[in-house]
Amino acid sequence: MSQISGVVCTYNRCESLRETVASLTAQRLGEGLTLEIVVIDNNSTDHTPRIVQEAEKASRWPIRYVPEPVQGVGHARNRALKSARGEYIAFVDDDALAEPTWAEAIARCFHDTGADLVGGKVEPLWLTERPGWLSDELMGPIMAVDFGPQRKRCAGGETFLTTNCALRRASLGRYGGFDASLGRRGRRWIGGEDVELCRRWLARGAHVVYEPAAVVKHKVEAARVTPEFYRRWFEDIGYTQAHQLTEKWHYRLSVLPAWRWKTLLAAGAQYASTRGRGDDAGRFRAQLWWLFERSFLRERMDHWLGKRRCRFADAE
Repeated sequence: MSQISGVVCTYNRCESLRETVASLTAQRLGEGLTLEIVVIDNNSTDHTPRIVQEAEKASRWPIRYVPEPVQGVGHARNRALKSARGEYIAFVDDDALAEPTWAEAIARCFHDTGADLVGGKVEPLWLTERPGWLSDELMGPIMAVDFGPQRKRCAGGETFLTTNCALRRASLGRYGGFDASLGRRGRRWIGGEDVELCRRWLARGAHVVYEPAAVVKHKVEAARVTPEFYRRWFEDIGYTQAHQLTEKWHYRLSVLPAWRWKTLLAAGAQYASTRGRGDDAGRFRAQLWWLFERSFLRERMDHWLGKRRCRFADAE
């Protein structure tokens, strides 16, 4: 009998969490497979404990509520790795819904392939209309993952989001857990703990597989497609990516990779050139990429200057 742990790390999203947990309690599993649901509460001040208690009473699968007092999603995910009892530990975000066959597909993929890590498909669940300015180029904050219709082994180019990602418990000792210095710690959109883990596992030789049959739908609410949200997201992801840049000796002279200087200057020039053109969507798009490149440079400057507290570390 194999067990899969469906894990939700949450912070002040009790109403959305209710729907996420409901999607887990509705999982349909084949013979020889069981499920436990683990909710990691990262200092929520809303009704999260009550929501979990209510779900536990009606669930066909056991639900456990586990608090994590150290703020930060990286700490919450590592708490999940310590608390979960399943052979496979599968993460889904508290603003996402797992399809009824999600857990079955993940467990089947582990069994069939011997994978150490399995990532699944993430589809947007639009709860609001898509704005006219939201081009495909700007879909990053929507959190979609689709590497094609076929199961495949990942060779290094693909990384998964913990919106839909599962680890084999037995592989944790060899490849390690999440880097708790990364990931969200409050309202800001710094992140990177999931991408870093995927890259590290791949670099150390882990068997990583994409399973398109394991589907999670990620909510796209009105608040997520506002200009204000997008500006903050692009700025914070710039800090995140710069913070995770692998150090090389020549950065002591150049601060950034040479090609990055080109994209920085191009983004600045593009943004400046849109002034007064009357193309609001084009100017907004150019502003977003300028914010990303500017924050990337600022974070790298903090590293270059040897500051004890960089912008990434101060973002909460």
